[in-house]
Amino acid sequence: MVLRRPNLLAYDWGFVLLALTILVLGFFNLKSAAPDPSLLPRQITAFALGLLLAVGVQFLSRRAVFALAYPLYALSLVLLLAVLAVGKEINGAKAWFVLGPLQFQPLELAKLGLVLALARFLEGRSVVRVWDYLFPGLFVAPVAALLLLQPDLGGTLVVLFGTLAVLFVRGLPWKHLLVGVLALALLVPTVVWPNLKPYQRERVLIVLDPYRDPLGQGFQVIQSTIAIGSGGLFGKGYGQGTQTQLGFVPFRHTDFVFAVWAEEWGFVGTLALLALYALWLTRLLGLALECPRLADRLFIAGVGGMLGFQVLVNLGVALGVMPVTGLTLPLFSYGGSSLMATLLSLGLVLLVHRDRAAP
Repeated sequence: MVLRRPNLLAYDWGFVLLALTILVLGFFNLKSAAPDPSLLPRQITAFALGLLLAVGVQFLSRRAVFALAYPLYALSLVLLLAVLAVGKEINGAKAWFVLGPLQFQPLELAKLGLVLALARFLEGRSVVRVWDYLFPGLFVAPVAALLLLQPDLGGTLVVLFGTLAVLFVRGLPWKHLLVGVLALALLVPTVVWPNLKPYQRERVLIVLDPYRDPLGQGFQVIQSTIAIGSGGLFGKGYGQGTQTQLGFVPFRHTDFVFAVWAEEWGFVGTLALLALYALWLTRLLGLALECPRLADRLFIAGVGGMLGFQVLVNLGVALGVMPVTGLTLPLFSYGGSSLMATLLSLGLVLLVHRDRAAP
């Protein structure tokens, strides 16, 4: 494997600036939201490590990155199996390797390995006929099955949505998409719902009526929506949110970090943050469209699909319109594994875009 010196002029620095702006605002918000003052230094450490990874891969070529797609995918499957045997259970999911103060969630590596493998595999293959989905399905099925065994429904949905984004860019026929939607509408009430665990069903029902269990499952959703609404037009000020600072909003540094921001900065601050995410994700789509090679477009689309889905679900959970899934808000929520994996993914996106015209 040959290392190369990156050309700094070949990068999209506007995209980098948008990501760094969201990151800085996330640190700023975490200082106010964190129930433990040690969380901010940990997040900064994770950022430093993630930045090293993102910078380190710039010395590779896109050809070398795609050559590592299948080994990386295989490694992620091994880690997903291993975590079921020796991982630590946190919040009901056995999804973490813990070594002293260090924690690692193999899901993050699996997401990256999956989209890279799918992009490489589908570059020379079409998805016109029904049986064309067989091999992509064989890539996705083991990851989804191992995540469901943890159980991690949120992570499973992320990889499925990322796969859908890859297939859509590859040329998913509209009639196939329509059939998929109809099949999903049929399977949800007949297969999926009856096989959900009681706590998973309750999370869905809480979305429809959080006051069915106001002191239990519905408590965090109720408190989150109260915090967001109480922010008003301009917010209560930095560190002055009563709902969040007094501890009424659980997981205010992870799942409900958006509630902290909305209460402190109000409707105006919320619009500003949403605008940053919209610009960032739109520019990510633009990077994909500027790549002439199909594999590059598929990879960037897969990363963008996963990140966009996480943003949508995290905001939906905080607003009480989606079930609680445990998904972080990319670049904003506390989470070392998530932040490092996101930075590595973005580093690879920038690398692939940089080498888009290379032979």
